[in-house]
Amino acid sequence: MILKSKKLADLTGADCFVLALSRMMKSQGQNELIGQTQLELDGVPDVVVLKQVARRFGEAHPLLDARVRRNIFTFVPSWVEGRGTNRFLDLTLWKEVGASFPSEFPCQDVASAHHLSEDLLNTSLERQSGVRNLRLDLVLLKAGGSILIFTWNHLLFDGKGAELLVSAFMEATKGGPTSKLTAIMEKPISIMDQLIKSQAAKDRFFELLTKDYQSLSGSNPGGCRLRYKLLRFDSETTKKIQERVENLSGLFSISFYLACAARAHRQAFLSRGCDPAQYVSSIPVQVRRKGASGNPFQNQVTVLFFLLKRESLDTMQSAVEAAQKQFEEMTRKGLGPSFEMILRLMRRLPSYFYFKFLGAQFSGRIASFFHSSTGAFSLDNATICGVGVRDARHVPAVSAPPGSGLFFSESHGRLTAVFSWREGPVTEYEADIVLHQLEADLTGVDAK
Repeated sequence: MILKSKKLADLTGADCFVLALSRMMKSQGQNELIGQTQLELDGVPDVVVLKQVARRFGEAHPLLDARVRRNIFTFVPSWVEGRGTNRFLDLTLWKEVGASFPSEFPCQDVASAHHLSEDLLNTSLERQSGVRNLRLDLVLLKAGGSILIFTWNHLLFDGKGAELLVSAFMEATKGGPTSKLTAIMEKPISIMDQLIKSQAAKDRFFELLTKDYQSLSGSNPGGCRLRYKLLRFDSETTKKIQERVENLSGLFSISFYLACAARAHRQAFLSRGCDPAQYVSSIPVQVRRKGASGNPFQNQVTVLFFLLKRESLDTMQSAVEAAQKQFEEMTRKGLGPSFEMILRLMRRLPSYFYFKFLGAQFSGRIASFFHSSTGAFSLDNATICGVGVRDARHVPAVSAPPGSGLFFSESHGRLTAVFSWREGPVTEYEADIVLHQLEADLTGVDAK
């Protein structure tokens, strides 16, 4: 119980959504909601230093081994210290078949870094690592260089938080003391204020209740393996994409990337011989201030719910305009802060009832697809243990439902799109259809 364990922080409203989602996934045999941040390195870092820093980093941050317990009086779930006394973060070494690694440290062979990455995303973190919420792997590549993989519990980090975590870890490798990062302490807000401020979000919920929509996985697909594919662009093509984003959506890239995600998913549905009337997607929006540094922990986001109708997806222009109009309207009505209040109010719901509520609200589908864009990593000219970082990206997992998601990030002036899906409900053929349409819409080549 919380009374017998040291409390580290209450879960945020967004944390509690992930908690309920992860428990739903576990009940269906889909593991839990975890994500990865992958750093491509020019060479092989100093393994001795990397192991030492990993150990110190784990010992300095009890949240990395924390567990969730619900307060028996308030019903608010909190992070409490784990039971383990050895809270160090280990580093596991791998090499692709054919890669050479002359070292006293044992390496395990793996077919490819991508195969290893997918295996990690399909395995419980608590069973993988010495700590519950983070795992660290280094893979030596057959083609040269290496990949450092941070696999993290989405319950403790959002995408921006994972980037801040990686930055803090890289700072620790430079020889200084490991900074002790702490969780956020939310300002108390009365229940009455939460109810008042959540009204705009409730109105939006009622708008969505009248709509019927589909997801690629259906409402109850059961256990299925996570897969993902990358679509990567060089710096020259990325600049052209950025110009296209500005021409179509101005300063608000959120509407451009959402339009791309919706049109790409529509092509997958069309390949099945159906054409849904509308698509609903909830997009996480950071509540951290722009340029914020420091605390990486917890999901510090609110959400905006978009609904794009079939007829608006015929061209990129019409799709972007439809998304932009909704974004401006939701911003004007303050729906971001209002949904934050909804999430905060729902923290006391046990996970089972939480998802019963969501199932009633959203046709049992959660969304038509997941989507987010985390922007640019601030890692240009960065080094870690003597080698340069040449690329970085997030690889989020998805649940089924909805069974698929499109995610965007940028590093070193290069855009990467990740399509994650659940194998079985969604096929690799459909994944290729999604990525083909996505590339056309991003670049404007062969796009309507």
